[in-house]
Amino acid sequence: MNKDGKNGKVGFIITILILIFLVICTNLDQNIVGKITSPFVKVSRSVQNGFINLSNKIKGNDEYFSSLESVQKENEELKKENERLKEDNQKLIAYEAENKTLKEQLGLAENYKEFEIVPGYVIQKDFSNYSKVLVINLGSDDGIKPGMTVVAEKGLVGYVVSVESSSSKVQTIVDTASVVSGFIANSEKSLVARGQLDTNKRVKGTYIDNDVVINEGDSIITSGLGGIYPKNINIGKVGEIVNTQNKTNRYVYIDVAVDFDNLSNIVVIKNKK
Repeated sequence: MNKDGKNGKVGFIITILILIFLVICTNLDQNIVGKITSPFVKVSRSVQNGFINLSNKIKGNDEYFSSLESVQKENEELKKENERLKEDNQKLIAYEAENKTLKEQLGLAENYKEFEIVPGYVIQKDFSNYSKVLVINLGSDDGIKPGMTVVAEKGLVGYVVSVESSSSKVQTIVDTASVVSGFIANSEKSLVARGQLDTNKRVKGTYIDNDVVINEGDSIITSGLGGIYPKNINIGKVGEIVNTQNKTNRYVYIDVAVDFDNLSNIVVIKNKK
């Protein structure tokens, strides 16, 4: 009886101790596992975060390269559009120039409709102090002959001095060798206009009669005398009057009507009035 009672107590105690041991082991396992797994968890999380960041970067690069490709494509399209606009602008400039030429030629035809004329344009200028001549695109093939008068929309240019098959040389009224017989408009008082060395914008009017009243702004036209120029073609306007002690030596400067610096379109008069 006593022996059985002792054995029961021992078994109870052993059972209690086993339970306590199991509880302790359980607690120890959790702590140890936590300590052991904690670094791996951290590493795992870092690796996971790294893959996530890498994934985001790859995705961002894809979007960047996609955007870059779109920009490059748009840039190419803009370049093509710019080239097209340049080409259209050049065509427009050419059309405007052609339209201007046609308008000027129509104006020339209207201004000199009483004459038989041939329209043309200047292809070369040779202006120096001693020589002021033009080359035009009309020649013997167009019926042009030496001595024919050349005019522009606003007035007298000069006359043909030599002719080739498809071009002609024109001595202008501002050439130093040029002499033009003119009238003071509305009075038919004569003077002689000569080219000057240092300018292509004015000519000098001399041989003015003593009784002639002349004022700045008076128009000067061709007289028709001398056998070269037809009558009543505009030369220019009096810009300056120079009086001398001897009235017979007074002279004027005439601002020519034609802008020789920018002269392009001309007509040649084939017959005289």
